[in-house]
Amino acid sequence: MSGKKKKKQKSTISCFPLKGQPPKKVARSEEETVEEAVEEIVVELEEDSRETGRKRGLSGAATYRCSFKNEWSIKWPFITLGTTSSYYWCSVCRQENSCVHQGVRDVSRHIESKRHRAKEQALNSAGSVAQFFTPPASEVKVAVAMVQHNVPFAVADHISLLYKECFKDSPTAPNVKSASTKTACIINKAVAPRIRNGLVTKMRKNPFTLVTDGSNDTGLEKMNPITVRIFDTTKVVHRFLDMCTTSGRSSGTAEVIYKKINDVLRENNIPWRNCVGLSIDNAPVNTGAKNSISGRMLKENNSIYLHGCPCHIIHNTARQAGQRFLEISGFDPEDLAVDVGYWFKGSTNSKGYLAEFCDFHGSEYMETLPHISERWLSLETCVTRILQQYGPLTSYFKSFDDKQPRFRRLVDAFSNPLTEIYLLFFQATLPVFSPLNLLFQREKSSIFQLHGEMTTFILELCARFMKPAALLQSRQVHDIHYKDPLNQLPGEKLDVGFTTRATLNRLLEAGDLTPQEVQQFQQASLAFLVRAVEYAINKLPLKEALLQHAKFVDVQQRAECGVEDALYFVDRFHELLPFHGPREHNKVSEEFLEYQLMDIPMPQDPSTFDVEEFWGRMSSTKNKVTGLSQFARLSKIAELVLVLPHSSADAERVFSMVGLNETKTRDSLALDGTLSSIIAVKMAGPEPHCFKWEPPTPILKASKSATNAYNTHHRHPSPTPALPDEISL
Repeated sequence: MSGKKKKKQKSTISCFPLKGQPPKKVARSEEETVEEAVEEIVVELEEDSRETGRKRGLSGAATYRCSFKNEWSIKWPFITLGTTSSYYWCSVCRQENSCVHQGVRDVSRHIESKRHRAKEQALNSAGSVAQFFTPPASEVKVAVAMVQHNVPFAVADHISLLYKECFKDSPTAPNVKSASTKTACIINKAVAPRIRNGLVTKMRKNPFTLVTDGSNDTGLEKMNPITVRIFDTTKVVHRFLDMCTTSGRSSGTAEVIYKKINDVLRENNIPWRNCVGLSIDNAPVNTGAKNSISGRMLKENNSIYLHGCPCHIIHNTARQAGQRFLEISGFDPEDLAVDVGYWFKGSTNSKGYLAEFCDFHGSEYMETLPHISERWLSLETCVTRILQQYGPLTSYFKSFDDKQPRFRRLVDAFSNPLTEIYLLFFQATLPVFSPLNLLFQREKSSIFQLHGEMTTFILELCARFMKPAALLQSRQVHDIHYKDPLNQLPGEKLDVGFTTRATLNRLLEAGDLTPQEVQQFQQASLAFLVRAVEYAINKLPLKEALLQHAKFVDVQQRAECGVEDALYFVDRFHELLPFHGPREHNKVSEEFLEYQLMDIPMPQDPSTFDVEEFWGRMSSTKNKVTGLSQFARLSKIAELVLVLPHSSADAERVFSMVGLNETKTRDSLALDGTLSSIIAVKMAGPEPHCFKWEPPTPILKASKSATNAYNTHHRHPSPTPALPDEISL
């Protein structure tokens, strides 16, 4: 044993030069190199140390060829593997160091160095700024914020420069370099496709409603945007699918528009059987009896629920009633509102004189409002504004002389004492139309309220001119004999508004009105109310069975409903709701009974109860005993019901978004490109706010790929453009 040790010691000495002698050249043998010999010697020394139990005098001095260990990264996250196992990378100092000598001690020595500590301190002081301005996340957030607030992409050319000026002390903010072209790339190639792909994935598996409307035929291309209502976890969301542009002489025909819509669904492998509703305008091309868009869709899926535009129906109800009022009284409130609004529009002198008359009458001056006939609720607001300044307006038009036809009409109107009576009648009556109109314009799902609110609307109109006993005899609104004179109130008892009646009596007693004029007003008021009821009953979908059965999803109406309401949807949408047969029906009945007997806490204001969120939570409620879903079937039925449309106002909102972005100074947006991407991002609405929204990793990767592809293409252009006109700004 001792001889063997001496041999090893001799071999060790022979491999190292003696003091004062040059190192010997070691010839490469057939079995090992010098490096291999050194490794062998180190191993022998370690074995010898273990055998003798003695420590080396110079600890670590003879340790060679250490390699990187993964546990170092766990202890120091900024330390990672270098180019080889003999090196490590320090992300703080951004340099590569060797660890071959003493391994972990090499790393710890570097971390304790003054240079490393100084750089680490600098990074920590700038951490709060870097958190919000780390490229490319900051560039994506800025791009999305610009879309949310309708900011042109051209502004991005200056934002990067603004960052450099505002955040000079930040090492990160000046590196944000997203100009208009890069911003367009991020929106068109990363954010919008991600949103659209997520929507398409949901549409392939879940029921949805299509919402569409056509733009005016004023451009080379006609927009027919397709949006979708679909249930997403705890709420119904409204998302943009495709612009569906058409062009040519037949761009507005049902055949061309339907083909475009059908192609979009086919290309994305979206089955028609998942389409449960269609919200569309009442135009003949959309809902006509022959060859309309809705007729062609029903051939694909005859279970689709078609919903027109009830907002237009309510608006037309008021207009039809007003037309009957005009025939008897000769007064049109819309004409008066338009004349007043446009007479003072753009005239500082006229407004100045009116302000003086307001001071004279002791009233506050307010701007006159021009009535827009296409806006459903503007007439009520305009009538109220005219009445608020009725005294000053009357004095104004009686004090001046102008030969313009509009001015002469206004002088005649404000000189007639009946004009105030007419306006007061409309001010008292038009609010009856507003609640139902506002319901139709609500974004939250409200289909379960439609039938009840439409019935209430007609009963309120009938109560203004019918005897209570005659009204109570009818169980359904279609059975009301509202045209029978025996069931109508006499003229002096018509509900025309308290202020209207008081003003009418005052003017009659003062001799400003004759009994014949009062009788004429009463006849016009009765004709208005009768015509309104007649038109509403004929046009509103009061007999639609689906609306009556949809009430069961409303927690406040659940006690009045039965399981047959839920089973109606099972029978109608049998492919999407496979709960058929006695056994499944029993399961649905059991769940429905549990739902009716539940103790559901209601907020202080029941109208604020969120039905969508409630059914979203019901779908995940587990049975405490079995651990299975407690309302698996009923929640699925309810989610389908909530997706169904209650109005076509969603389509109108899309065109409002288009109008806010496609302006006179920004008229080169590609309809199927950047404009579609903008609408898709806006409708997705990053939550909770655009400045708090954090882009997911796939969007960040897609943003980088899109900008790299754009730069590569423009650096080495090819005959065929790699990117289409989505980059059009």
